[in-house]
Amino acid sequence: MKFGEELDRYVVLKLHLDQYRGSARALGTGFKIAASGMRESIRKEEKRLLKLYFPNWEAPYFSKLKGWRTDSPVFMLYQGRLVSGLYLCVRNEFDEDRRWGQLHYFFTDPEFKKRGLHSILLREAIRRAKSWNLQGVIINTDRHFVPEVYERWGAIPCKEIRKASPQRVPFASVKNFIRRARRLVYILTRYILNSPKR
Repeated sequence: MKFGEELDRYVVLKLHLDQYRGSARALGTGFKIAASGMRESIRKEEKRLLKLYFPNWEAPYFSKLKGWRTDSPVFMLYQGRLVSGLYLCVRNEFDEDRRWGQLHYFFTDPEFKKRGLHSILLREAIRRAKSWNLQGVIINTDRHFVPEVYERWGAIPCKEIRKASPQRVPFASVKNFIRRARRLVYILTRYILNSPKR
């Protein structure tokens, strides 16, 4: 399994802000962390990148995450273009202690992968979380090898959640659908053949 491939489960980790062991990686030329007020100018790029990775992209795009703040988006720009991001919320979906926020929806433009942008975004998110007086952040991921990366930065895995199996359509329902479709084609064909010619 390749790095970042989707798992059949979610791994939930807790990262206590005092335990964070960040990267010393520096921003390269042309890269910068976006200011909070810049979101409107890069909305099209945000939508494109979220849709690339997440079927439920609307939740962060429309600011529908629990504990959302106007400064929840943590974005990386390259020469003014959005190339990576994540969302930091002041609450978490697991209703842990109110002093625990959550990191959500990490994305990177495929053209900018393997440049260490995640470590820089995480460092910025941790800085913000500290300024919000949070004690820690919850991280929930379903990507291969990503939990191990967070563990290197000080996170501790606390549980795994199996994904629900996709519902199978019963064979009888499929058979029924095909029978009805054939009947409809038959009726339409008879109607077309029997209608008066102009």
